[in-house]
Amino acid sequence: MKPVIFLALIPSLAASVVEGSGRTQRQPRRPRPSSGLTTITVQPSLKMDNVNLVQLPESPISPRAANDFYECRNSSPAPGDSDCNNIIDEVFALDQAITIASNACLTFQYGTCWGFFCSLCQTLSTDTEFIGNQLISAEALCVANGQVGTIVSRDAPQWEAGFVYQGAGLPNYDVC
Repeated sequence: MKPVIFLALIPSLAASVVEGSGRTQRQPRRPRPSSGLTTITVQPSLKMDNVNLVQLPESPISPRAANDFYECRNSSPAPGDSDCNNIIDEVFALDQAITIASNACLTFQYGTCWGFFCSLCQTLSTDTEFIGNQLISAEALCVANGQVGTIVSRDAPQWEAGFVYQGAGLPNYDVC
């Protein structure tokens, strides 16, 4: 198992480092052509129990948001770590602002991995830098260990981000 130290989920905080995955929170960069990433909007469908959410660990570099949690779950098969990392790179390459309707999700599909970012309770305006940083967290905490996983923010505006195996239902945490 790789040791994991992490994270800041608020873009205004200093960059965080995720040890074990070798990734750092990123700054925006110029878009580059996509290499097969598909993006669609869907609704979360798999009701999840909040009891299994674990508070994100605090990083010595940046404090975590007080109400940000994660859950890793076993999946057979599990999404490929390299496929999920490709999604992270592609999300950063998009380098754009995004508005997501309440109870809607963006999905990013590549190979065996589906990444997602959902607005849970209200319309949410964000950018692909923020989304990519949340996906880095889910990859380091869960996918790198052979699991699917979700990062959930209980603070308004509530959102969730993470990875599932291709075609699996997206989790839906009731945090509204």
